[in-house]
Amino acid sequence: MSLSEVTVEQLLQLLPGLDELEVLRLRLIAAAVPDPERQWDSSLAYSTVDKRILTLEDVERSLRQSQEELEQYIALLHAGLRDVSRSFFSGNAEEAALHLVALGERHEAAGRARGARSCYDAALRLSLPLGDKRPQILALRRLGRVSLALADFAEATAYYERSAQLARDVEDVHAQIIARTGVGNVLMYQGRWLDAEAAYVATLELVEAAEGRMVLERGQLFNNLANLNYRLGRMPEAEGWLTRALEIWDAVSSPVDHAICLANLGHLRLQQARLDEARTAYEAALALPVPPSSKALTAADLAELCLLEGHVSEAEKLARVAEEHAIAAGSPYTLGYMYRNRGNLAKAHGAEDGFTFYEKALQIAREKGYASLEADTLLDYAELRRRTGGVEEAHAYLERARDLFRDLGEVESLARAEKAVKELSGELPVAAAAD
Repeated sequence: MSLSEVTVEQLLQLLPGLDELEVLRLRLIAAAVPDPERQWDSSLAYSTVDKRILTLEDVERSLRQSQEELEQYIALLHAGLRDVSRSFFSGNAEEAALHLVALGERHEAAGRARGARSCYDAALRLSLPLGDKRPQILALRRLGRVSLALADFAEATAYYERSAQLARDVEDVHAQIIARTGVGNVLMYQGRWLDAEAAYVATLELVEAAEGRMVLERGQLFNNLANLNYRLGRMPEAEGWLTRALEIWDAVSSPVDHAICLANLGHLRLQQARLDEARTAYEAALALPVPPSSKALTAADLAELCLLEGHVSEAEKLARVAEEHAIAAGSPYTLGYMYRNRGNLAKAHGAEDGFTFYEKALQIAREKGYASLEADTLLDYAELRRRTGGVEEAHAYLERARDLFRDLGEVESLARAEKAVKELSGELPVAAAAD
């Protein structure tokens, strides 16, 4: 019997697990639409992208797009390597290394983090013996950035610190500031708030000593320090840093940094129970011309605010908007993060069906190796399992999350997981004695 349409889940099962087909998987997800015959089905509110549907025409169009993108990628890759080869044969190894870095950056922009890391590794190898240390400093910094994106925190720290030390040795203050900010970012992701604060403050001192230069870097540090002080519960200090940051973003065009600042302001206003002002901040962030991944995260934040205000239908609508932006981003990580957030929203208003979102987030995290996302999702998911009577399962989730946080070095999250494991241990059923 012929089929007029199939679900994403059915179709993805047909595809071999080849890396070359990752683009096709993303194109199929982007082409799929909600099933119109289920639009009045209440369960649709808790369905993931797997339940969207595709026609044969959608699949063939996705195949054409995927093939074109792969052909463009192969052309880009070979063109980049042609530049590398020409520079190397002309005796300009410094330029060849920079071409490898540029090739890695194009991989990053396309969401190919592991490919980017391979390019940066090659650039670092080539730059090590060179007298000009700038290519090495840049390659190390890019390796730090991509390692952070892949949650390889120890490697990210080592790369950033090596880059910063080398920049200091050759008196490149700007490169040193960027690398030192990277060290602080890694500490921030690990939940080592006080260590991150010390790193940012020390870096800001370098910026201030530059006598008015590096305005962009100053604004980014203001953003980071605002976020840190918020997490440390220092609300007046967070307010002060946000005020200083907003002054910069009002004068300097950097939409992504401006959106981050507004999102942080929304978090602060939410904590202060100033919900109207939180909404204004989130909506302003959404209105900026930023990538879909940024819009997905902000829409998810706004959905959470709507839920707190009791606007459940609006919260669910915004959650679906976040899903559309995450799909448009073509980023598995953003999609996984968004589904974890939707699970939290469902849990917050008592919907047990929200487990489907957590399961999808876990599937993405495990398939793509996002250990940090897996740990965060397990920590959130455990509470829903406990509520629905799955105490032993919840305990297993928490133990797994605890182990992942320990491996990642996420100190604050590790403490939360250990506390949750201890509290839940008292609810575990006592095993009967063996005969």
